Amino acid sequence: MGDRAVIRMRDVRFSYGDGVAIDQLSLDIHDGEFAVFTGPSGCGKTTLTRLVNGLIPHYHEGELSGEVEVEGRVPAENALWKLPVGSVFQNPRAQFFTTDATSEIAFGPENLGLPKGEILRRVSEAVAAFDLDSLRSRSVFAMSGGEKQRLACASVAAVRPSIYALDEPSANLDAHSTGELREIMGAWKRSGATVVVAEHRLGYLRELADRVIMLDRGRITGELDAEQFQAMSDAELRALGLRSACGGEFTAARTMAAAEHYTVENLACRYWTHNKPVPVAGPDALRIDHLELPKGQISAVVGANGAGKTTFLNWLAGLRKGQSGALLDGTHAWSQKQRLTRVFLVLQDVNHQLFAESVSDEIDLSLQFAATGQAQHTRDEILSILDLADVADRHPLSLSAGQKQRVSIGVALASGRDVIVLDEPTSGLDLLHMEAVAKALRELAATGKTVIVATHDADLVQSCADNVIKLNGGELA
Repeated sequence: MGDRAVIRMRDVRFSYGDGVAIDQLSLDIHDGEFAVFTGPSGCGKTTLTRLVNGLIPHYHEGELSGEVEVEGRVPAENALWKLPVGSVFQNPRAQFFTTDATSEIAFGPENLGLPKGEILRRVSEAVAAFDLDSLRSRSVFAMSGGEKQRLACASVAAVRPSIYALDEPSANLDAHSTGELREIMGAWKRSGATVVVAEHRLGYLRELADRVIMLDRGRITGELDAEQFQAMSDAELRALGLRSACGGEFTAARTMAAAEHYTVENLACRYWTHNKPVPVAGPDALRIDHLELPKGQISAVVGANGAGKTTFLNWLAGLRKGQSGALLDGTHAWSQKQRLTRVFLVLQDVNHQLFAESVSDEIDLSLQFAATGQAQHTRDEILSILDLADVADRHPLSLSAGQKQRVSIGVALASGRDVIVLDEPTSGLDLLHMEAVAKALRELAATGKTVIVATHDADLVQSCADNVIKLNGGELA
C-alpha cells in the first residue's frame, strides 16, 4: 500500500433532496489500499461508492458540496469513462448491457475503442481468470446470482481500472460464491489495485481489509486497521452493530410440531428454450415429490445459488404457469389463480414492487387491498416495527437498498394474506435491521400466518426459523 492518496474527499456533503446522505465528511484512500465502508443501512456507504465512481453527480442528482478527487480528477468535471474506476453493484443485473457473457465482457473494451485483437485477448484472459468458460454463450438471464456476480467482476476487470468500487457484493451470494468473490478481490489487491467495498457481511473480508471505516448518518464514527479488525471477536463486532459471519450452519431456532400443514405434491418446474423453431423443454429446474409446510410457522428454504429456491417461491405465489404439481390446504388444492390471491411474495429485487409516492402511501396501498378483517396492524404500527417512521414521507425508490427491503416487508405485513413468502429479505441489511426483520417474521407467524423465506443468511435462520428446507440441484436435500 502506497502513501499517495488516490481518493481524496474534503468536507463533502451530499443530499438526495429528502435527507442528508453524506455530512461534512473528509477521507483519504491510498494507492493499493483495501478499504471497507460499513455501518447501519442508510448510513451513507453506497453514497460514498457513488462519489468515487462518479455516479454522483452524473447519474444520481442532489446537492453536492466540498471537494472530491479521484486520481487527481474531479468526477463532477469529467465524463464517467475518463475515471479509472470499475464498479460492481449489489444487483449485477443492473450493470449488464448485453445478453450473453462473452458480449458483456467485450462491451467495456469495445467502448474504449481498443483494437479487435486486444479486445479478444482481454475477453479470453477474463474468461480464464474468472472461470467463465462454461458460461461464454449462456444468457445472463439464465445465470445464478453467483454466476452473475462473477460475470460483473470479469466485465469490469476487462477494462483494467486502477480502482474498484463494490456495493454490497456478497448480499445475494451463497457461501461458495462468496468464497469465489473473496478470491477475485484478493487477486485485485495483489495486483496493486485500490479496492473500496461497502459491506455489512465482514467475515469474508478479514484477511483482505487494510482499513474498516464505520459510518452512521453520513459521518465517520470510527476506524479499524487490519490488525484491530482481525483481532475483534464476533461478540465485539456485534456490539458495534456489525455483522461478522458470511456463512455458517443453517440451524432452525427451534423445531416445533404443527397441527396443520400445507402440502406440496408432485411439483416439477422446468425452463424452456425459445430460440428454436419449436420451444424445447430443458431439464427440471425443481422437482419435489412431497413436502409439508407447517402452518403458522417460519420455514427457511436454503441452498446454493441456482438450487431452485426462487423457482419454488415463484411457484408457490402462482407466478409459474403450466407447471405440474399441487399445493394442498388439507384436501383442497389451491389453483394457480388462488395462489396469486392468497400468497404474498416479497421479491429479491424489491424495486419491481414499490409503486407509491411515499413509504406511508406504500403501506396504505397494501392495507387498502387487504381482505376485510385480514389486516393485523395499522400503518403506524408497521412503520414502527420495521424502523421506518423517520422515512415515512420519503419516496420508496430514494431509500437505501436495506430500507427498501424493509418497506417491502411492511407491505407484506399489511397485506394480511394467509401465506407470506420472501426471497432473500435480509440482503443488504445490517445486524440491527436483520434482527428487526426476524422480529417482524416472528410476529407474522404469531398471528397464524405461514412464512416461507428463501435465504443465504444463517443469522436470520438462527434468529427466527422454526424449520429448515434445504434444496440441492432442484431437489430436496
